[in-house]
Amino acid sequence: MSGEELGKYMKTPHVFTFNDKPGYNIYNSEDGEFFTKASVSLYSPSMVNPKHAPQGKSSLMLQTTVPYHWMNNWGGGDKEVYRQLKEKAMAAMIGSASRLIPGLKECIEYKDAATPLTYERFTHNTDGASSAWSWNPKKKFYKNTMSVNIETPVKNLYIGSCWAMQIGGVPGALAAAYQCVKKIK
Repeated sequence: MSGEELGKYMKTPHVFTFNDKPGYNIYNSEDGEFFTKASVSLYSPSMVNPKHAPQGKSSLMLQTTVPYHWMNNWGGGDKEVYRQLKEKAMAAMIGSASRLIPGLKECIEYKDAATPLTYERFTHNTDGASSAWSWNPKKKFYKNTMSVNIETPVKNLYIGSCWAMQIGGVPGALAAAYQCVKKIK
């Protein structure tokens, strides 16, 4: 799908959907149909910068929150079961996104999935948190999950990374670095 075609359906790079289906429960790691019930958020990096996709193409990331230990911790170490579960999750999420972008499934040339296990392996974040601290609403580290907290108990030591806010990630790291620069100027 070209960036122009994607732009017909997405007027902004981020589209957050909140249409959880009956039976949705983020804490139920045994629900084999979890992904058919969960809301899917869409993000198109190529709408921000066209170089994030080959010329005439677009990029689209689908994301949802998921129980960390879903389906016996994503297959209990069995690589084939893990692959099958990732395929099942991707198919359900693409199906959900296709309600917003008709014909999406037929336009996909490449797809991949990152699970909590992927994040844990590459970032060493506890329980596969995708962005620094856990997004689990029962495990808040800061009173306001969207605020940037660069202060530490040590004089002139600031947090200039994704760890300065609950949801972290690249946006959190940039916001923290910006706050640090303002503080030390």
